[in-house]
Amino acid sequence: MKPNFLYLGGDKCGSTWLHRILMQHPETQLPSSKELFFFDRYFDRGTEWYTRQFEGLDAPRVGEICHDYLYSPAALERIADYFDDNAIFLIFLRNPYVRMLSHHRYLQRIGKTTSALDAALASHGGLIAHSLYLRPVQQAINLLGRERVKILKFEDLAGDPLRFGQSVSDALGIRFVADLPYADRVLEGSSARSARLVRILRAAGWRLRDAGLQNLVGSVKSHPLVERLLFQGKSARTSSGDAHMTPRIARLIQQFREEAIGLEQICDLDFSDWHATLDGVAEPGNQ
Repeated sequence: MKPNFLYLGGDKCGSTWLHRILMQHPETQLPSSKELFFFDRYFDRGTEWYTRQFEGLDAPRVGEICHDYLYSPAALERIADYFDDNAIFLIFLRNPYVRMLSHHRYLQRIGKTTSALDAALASHGGLIAHSLYLRPVQQAINLLGRERVKILKFEDLAGDPLRFGQSVSDALGIRFVADLPYADRVLEGSSARSARLVRILRAAGWRLRDAGLQNLVGSVKSHPLVERLLFQGKSARTSSGDAHMTPRIARLIQQFREEAIGLEQICDLDFSDWHATLDGVAEPGNQ
């Protein structure tokens, strides 16, 4: 079956939660691998290869969750060409500053950096780029059509998971199932037992993807035993007060403010909570 929905992004905005919910929903089916990375990294395999990843799946909504597509102009153009008119495209947006902190914590968790946020910004471009939503969201709307692009806020998931689950169901045009584990959170505070081992396994995972074994990677990654073996410590939510203010971070906060104003105009959403958080972080006492 040709897929008819796609989660485009953002990164660190609830894609793992969405995957877990939709894997259990009776009216949605997903391939074994959470992310196929077809439209950005493996497009040379051809659209027939991509369609084959959904063979045997049969539900009102069949699709993929891949949080990187939103950030690739080429991927969005390819997506526009491939999907039929009945397709739905989900975008989750999170306060860009808090998303950046979450991304930084994730990089620390998997052993890719030991630096504080300000230093990590110089060597990990995605920390900033994946928090700048305005251009990619506008491109997605332009290419895919506003009526097919459904934009939701991560903060609504954090505040009322059940209601957010209803919003996702409405966006996909599927029945709302009230007894799914909407309140189960995917938290970020655990650390790697061995950063070197995590790096080795992640590199091996990409080699397996390159070899076309993405379903094997997905099965291993989603197994709860793997999480317990590789990571330790209590989980904690990312807080806007987790980073020390620096001039570079202060400039980014101003940029995030300006982007939020633009997003309000194209998304028809209220970002006043984002503005309040960004204003609070930028107060003189925090710098």
